[in-house]
Amino acid sequence: MTDNTFAYQNLAWIIDESDYGLFLLIASFRMQNEVFGHFANADSIAVYNCGEQDDRKYDFFALNRWIDANPGKGAYFVRNFQLLFVEQTDAPNNLFRFNLSRDALLQLRKNIVFCVDRATDDLLDRRAVDFYSCIKMKAEFEDDLPEKSDVPAGYDSGLEIGTDIPIDFTESRGKLLGRAIAFTHQADDMEAEGKYREAMNLLSAAWAIREKLLGEDAPDTADTFRQISWVYSRLGDYGRALENAEQALAIHESTLSKDNLITAKSREALANVYQAMGKYGKALEYYHKTLAIREKVLGTEHPDTATTYNNIAMVYRAMGEYGKALEYFNKALAISEKVLGTEHPSTATTYNNIALVYNAMGEYGRALEYHHKALAIREKVLGTEHPDTASTYNNIALVYQAMGEYSRTLEYYSKALAIKEKVLGTEHPSTATTYNNIALVYKAMGEYGKALEYYSKALAILEKVLGTEHPDTATTYNNIAGVYKAMGEYSKALEFYNKDLAIVEKVLGTDHPSTATTYNNISILYYRMNDSEKAKEFAEKALAVFENRLGSDHPYTVSTRRFMTYLTDMSDGGGDSSGDKL
Repeated sequence: MTDNTFAYQNLAWIIDESDYGLFLLIASFRMQNEVFGHFANADSIAVYNCGEQDDRKYDFFALNRWIDANPGKGAYFVRNFQLLFVEQTDAPNNLFRFNLSRDALLQLRKNIVFCVDRATDDLLDRRAVDFYSCIKMKAEFEDDLPEKSDVPAGYDSGLEIGTDIPIDFTESRGKLLGRAIAFTHQADDMEAEGKYREAMNLLSAAWAIREKLLGEDAPDTADTFRQISWVYSRLGDYGRALENAEQALAIHESTLSKDNLITAKSREALANVYQAMGKYGKALEYYHKTLAIREKVLGTEHPDTATTYNNIAMVYRAMGEYGKALEYFNKALAISEKVLGTEHPSTATTYNNIALVYNAMGEYGRALEYHHKALAIREKVLGTEHPDTASTYNNIALVYQAMGEYSRTLEYYSKALAIKEKVLGTEHPSTATTYNNIALVYKAMGEYGKALEYYSKALAILEKVLGTEHPDTATTYNNIAGVYKAMGEYSKALEFYNKDLAIVEKVLGTDHPSTATTYNNISILYYRMNDSEKAKEFAEKALAVFENRLGSDHPYTVSTRRFMTYLTDMSDGGGDSSGDKL
């Protein structure tokens, strides 16, 4: 057991004996938690926790106001001060402003103790010489946790986090933590390019550094889990995505607070995973918990509050509750228009989302109205070759497709494709999505050869980039099956539907709405093949999932129930309610 008696004696002298001065408390994140646990009920000190500061910017005037609001204390502790310097992008500006504020801090004539880890102590010694030259005393705490001897190949919880990026742990802590930041930024770039496995490799390297130097329960380690969760979700590995999101939330709730904005971000990440899994009730639960924090801390007119309204609305849209979806989208829109303006990209995003709801409701005129509002902003602010502009072209095409205006549909899909191929490349998942959408149009026009051509382009990208067990790959198998079914080649259609089914049952589970869609499509195929027993079997599976997950009034549930009745009555003829997946 490490003996920190001398360090605690130094703190006692600062609090009880010192007239005034600038001090450093040097301890790991975990050790800072332990130190302040001993002072939890002390009236003689005031503690400001930078871990609960959302923007993490050094502001002398804010610090001065906090001290004025807590008069008569023996010492003022700025806890987790290292977070302003080594774990976020504004670090250079923070360092400059902090060093420049030395004289102003001294003029306050208070005992101010900045609590940092050893890496930040080293950084301040080298880069904040003015401040460091005036330190009156340092209280250095040793941590009880042993150092790990090497880089872990994988996280032993079974999350399969691992990296092949070499890490030299003989480098200084500051440099290593800086590399962790760089790895997370590079991972963001890889995600944007659809290179999710490369992103995972980089995030695993960042995790290895932070877990070793900051500890497995540090907030920034938890942030890495949250980012890893997002990558797993994009890869369709929802089990691991859920584990990582839960891990991040557990750490943030225990080390920060349940009402902290960073904790809210982890709740939002968990909601995102549940939404992707089709567990809409759980998604709404965590989105509303996120909303409660943001409304309380940021207010009802903050852009982050608007983001949460948007997320809740998207869940309701997926559930087919279009009235509730519009209610929350309009709440988000009111904030965006007031706070950010009518020409901000976030406002355009909300216009786009409202348009998607109107499209789903069959109100195509309103859908086009809002899509064109979004397009006007994006073309003006982002340019005509931005991926978000391409997405708007894509969405306008979807409306024309629903209206049966296929020439206009192909016109807008072609605009979207030209941008994506140029900006994102011919092997990006978003490019594959546009190939998929163009194929849908050709199928609707009865040009099955062209449809298969574009589906094959999409499939080649998705199998290469996302893998053969990703839900998006399954979607393309489903759509190819639909073409073969339309051509009357039922054996080929069944082959591709079964490929789709194998993936969605394994990755999404047997109770996911997307799995139910595949059950429904297979049911209709068996009906076409005059196998009524198999048709009923799969229709029953689809209906059970839709009723359980989407409710009895959802359009998918109503359509499938109608088809079940049709099968039961053994009517002649009948329509085809099978569907492609977008």
